Amino acid sequence: MSVPVNIDDYSSYLPLDSSELRSQMVPEDTIQRIERLRELSAYWRSYPSTSPKELVSRCIQLFKVGKSQAYDDIHILKILIGNLEATTKEFARWRVNQMIEEDRTAARRDGDWRAVASMQKNYILNNQTDKPDTPDMAFEKIVPLQLEPTDDPSVLGIKAPKNLRARRDMLIKQFSKDDEYAEYTELEPTEDEQR
Repeated sequence: MSVPVNIDDYSSYLPLDSSELRSQMVPEDTIQRIERLRELSAYWRSYPSTSPKELVSRCIQLFKVGKSQAYDDIHILKILIGNLEATTKEFARWRVNQMIEEDRTAARRDGDWRAVASMQKNYILNNQTDKPDTPDMAFEKIVPLQLEPTDDPSVLGIKAPKNLRARRDMLIKQFSKDDEYAEYTELEPTEDEQR
């Protein structure tokens, strides 16, 4: 079972040098993990198509750690820098646009006008330029619900007991008497409180 870590601490430790970490009295195990995370992060950013399984193998091979430790390191790395496998819709759209542009340039160079038209159609579908933009939501026109406090349970669909208000008034009167039901002892202030 892995030891719980404070991700905020790790994110603040990541850019610091090992000597700075030691001067802050960071445990040696944590410093070693930070060094592993730095190396894995640099490798993953250089080779983003690397799978987590391959990263685990690399971590085990380079740092001679156990499999569960390597998986924990990859888990922390994904939290700190994000999962590079999970591409955003905007990035995927940009990438498709780049590929369409390359193919369209090649098709024009070859004189294949049918392919150029097909690429143009794919470009339109990818960017959804054939559809109207979604209208902006007029959030400023939303009126918040005005709630009125009430002691009437019938607004909830509950039948009110008989003499509800009279019973409520009697309880308020009974329990609001001065010190009749509360016992207390007066304490003398301490020296710290007197200063």
